[in-house]
Formats: sequence, C-alpha cells, structure tokens
Amino acid sequence: MPNDRSSEGGHIKARVRSADSAVIKAVEHETAASRKSVHRVENEKTKGGKKHPKARHVKNPSEKHISRAKERKLYGVKKRKKFLVPLLIFLFLELVLGALVYGASYIYDRDTATIVSEHTIEAGSSADLGMYITGEPMFGDYVSCNLDFSTVNYTLPQTIRFTVRMYGTNFPCTLTIVDTTAPVAEGIPQTMFSIDEVPPVEDCITNIYDLNDVTVEWAEVPDITKGGELIAKAAVTDSSGNVTIVDVPFSVTRDVKAPVIEGTEDIEAFIGDSIAYRENVTVEDDIDPNPVLEIDTSGVIADEEGTYEVIYRAKDFTGNVSETAISLTLTEKPDTWVEPELVYEEAEEILNSITWDTMTDMEVALQITYWVRYNVYYTPICDDTNWTRAAYDGFTKRSGNCYSIAMCAKALFDVAGIENMIIIREPYYNNPHFWNYIKIDDQWYHCDSTPRIGYDSYFFMYTTDELHNIWLNGWNGYSFDEELYPESAMDSVQYRINYYEHSIYELDE
Repeated sequence: MPNDRSSEGGHIKARVRSADSAVIKAVEHETAASRKSVHRVENEKTKGGKKHPKARHVKNPSEKHISRAKERKLYGVKKRKKFLVPLLIFLFLELVLGALVYGASYIYDRDTATIVSEHTIEAGSSADLGMYITGEPMFGDYVSCNLDFSTVNYTLPQTIRFTVRMYGTNFPCTLTIVDTTAPVAEGIPQTMFSIDEVPPVEDCITNIYDLNDVTVEWAEVPDITKGGELIAKAAVTDSSGNVTIVDVPFSVTRDVKAPVIEGTEDIEAFIGDSIAYRENVTVEDDIDPNPVLEIDTSGVIADEEGTYEVIYRAKDFTGNVSETAISLTLTEKPDTWVEPELVYEEAEEILNSITWDTMTDMEVALQITYWVRYNVYYTPICDDTNWTRAAYDGFTKRSGNCYSIAMCAKALFDVAGIENMIIIREPYYNNPHFWNYIKIDDQWYHCDSTPRIGYDSYFFMYTTDELHNIWLNGWNGYSFDEELYPESAMDSVQYRINYYEHSIYELDE
C-alpha cells in the first residue's frame, strides 16, 4: 500500500541518517585513536634528547588508509560548504547593530519624553531650562535652548515662544507669565467735619505695592453729612485687572454747636468818639479755634444822640452762627469830660503807693477799698455828670458823693487788673446809690467804700445774702436787680478780714 511504503520509506531514511551519523562518529573515533598512537611513538623516539626531524605515522599492518573524502563518500557524508562561517559572522554583526539601534531609539524616546512644552508662572518669579526637562538626559551635552532666561522681564505678563533642542530635534515650548496677584495698599485714617469735601482718593491711600502700574479710585464713599465713624472703600487696580479693596476709616464730626460770645455789655459813648466794640469781648467755639466775630452797626446813626442796637454775630467754619445784641447810647460829650487816660494815670500813682507785688488780689482789693473809704470824703455836691469826671475829681479833690467814690474804686480796680462792675440801687425812693462788685478767686463779692452815718467802717467782699442783712438807721438800702449781674459767692469770707488793720488773716493749715 502506498501509505505503508511511504511510511516505511520514511523509516528507512531515518534509519539511514541515523546509521550515517553512527558511522561518522566511529570513523572519527578511530582516526583520533590512530593519531594518538602516532604521537605516542614519536614521543618515545624523542626521549633521551634525540629528535627525529620528521614524525611518521606508523600504520597498523591491518589498517588500510582511507582519505577523508573517500570516507565521506563511502558513508554518504557531505562536505560542509565554505560560506557558513561568514554567514554566522554577518548574522552576529546584524544582531549587534540591531541592538545598538534599538538602544539608541529607546534612549531617544525616553529622554525626549521628559520635555515639558508649556509652563505658566506668576509675575515676579523666574524660570530656567530645568523646568522644561523633568528628568536627567543620558547625554546632557546634547540638550540646548535658544532662549536666554536671564534676559526675560518677569514682571511683565507675556507669552514667550522658544525651542528646546535635544539630540538634534527642536521641540517648540512656551513660557507664559501671568499676574494674578492683587496689589497691596493701606488706608490713611481721615479726620474731618461733616461739611468738608471728601478728599481725593490718592491722599487716602499709602504703601501701595505691585509689580506693575496701578490705578486708585473710590469704590464706595459714605454720607459724611451726618457725622460719625465711617468707612470708605478704595479700589486699587493693577494693569492686569487684579483689584484690592482698601478700607479708609473716616472720623467725621458733625458740628451743631454755635460759638459762644462773652463780655458784651451796653455801651455809653459820646458822639464823635472811637467806640471799642470789641473790648473785653471773647468768642469761643467747641471745635473752631478761630471763629469769626462780626459786629453789625448798620442801625447806628453816629452823629445823632440816641440809643441804638448793635448786633454781635459769631460764626464757626462749619456755618453755625450765634448772635447777641447790646445797646449803644450816644450823647453829646459834656464840657466837663475827662479822658479815661488821665483818670488811670491818677489811679496808677495811688495804687503803686498802697500795694506791692507780693500781694494777692484779695489783699490788693482790700487796700483799694480801705484807701477810698478814708481818702475820698463824702460831699453831696460834686460833678457826677460822667464817671471820668467824678473819679478824676475824687482823686484830685479827694471828695465826692457815692457815685464819685464808686468810680474812684472802679478806676483803681481796673488798673490793678481786678474784674469789676458798678451796681445801682434799684428801686430807690429818694436817691440812687452806687457800689462796686468785684471778682476774686472766680467768685463775685460786694464792696462799698461810701461812709454811712453812725458806721465808721466799710463793706468788703460781702455776699449778696450778707449785704441784704445790713440794717443801718432802720433800713437796708442795698436792693438791686440780681438778674442783671453775675451770681455772688455763697460762702462768707468775713472771718478772714481785719477791718481795723485793713489786712487778711492767714488761714490755718
């Protein structure tokens, strides 16, 4: 059967190949043994120092020499072809070259994969080539960049395009510089009044810092007209649009109190004389250190006798206004008028003779009251048409009525710098009476140097209550309108006064 033959033929070929292999091995074995035998004989012949020029192969008599070619032909062994070794060398070199190519490709892919093509940084920071390579290239000398990072302006937001060259290939990269940081600034606290204008925002912000230009504007301004502790908000914006809102404290005073005018009093003057409207007049304000005082004399007819209203008007810088009015009485100057300067010259000469610098105001006032009481004698007949004539005659003639006596004391108190005023008896039935009202240690007291029938003394620093309790000859004689004058002291100082020696008792410590 064909299959059987085929199968059998296959087995026969297999057996032949197996036999050939065995024969070849047997021949090779015998040949090797023969060679060993020849070498052994040659070695024995060369013992003893003798060496044959040529070693000969001793053939076994029973051995018939057969050449290698005949052996291969006899046993069907084919001779190996000569190109096998070059082929093997070629294959080896190809393997080595392939390995080198693969290794180079592997290194290229691995190192170039470490390149980062984009980076974004904040303005003010810096960059370098290392940011674009995440690993360590095997051949770092073959990595370069066409951008000099030291020349970049890192404060300016921008996008920079450049290339990183690695192993001969250019890789496009970008560096983006952004500004996302808002400016830094501080508010300057403001102190102002409710009528002031809000100051420019540039004057209210300080310590501004940003890498680029900034603009400042008000974002929110409170209503300052009502006053109080308020917060204004300023927007500080840089060129990239970043915004910082800065609080600016406002301390706003709402001034509702008008200035206070003090020291005004009715004025009696002569036609043609200069009138000192501002003498002893003061204006004070709780906020404005220099309030403006205006004196309205528009209703005064300066060359006609009469009583006119003069208005004092004070205004502070916030617009609050206060007013007070006085009466100005103008009369024709009498022929007997004496200028006040002459009166004060007489008074100063007398004062210097009865006082000295170490005296207190209380001691000076006592000496004045005492001197007038015992140096200006009472007479009902005198010129009392005006206070300067009455005082001048009292000093020069040493006589006068109660008006003259009170005016002499007034002139002396004025020169001594002691605040004083004249009180007039009101009401009166027969004759008016005049006495002095002085201010000592911020308290007001009554003084009267006019002699009294049956009373050889004087009244010094009496309180109003004490004055109302004086009864001489069956009557008091000291009635007056208390509302027209400052309130007097409440505590008596009479226990400190020595009337006979016109001195002050020392207080016990």
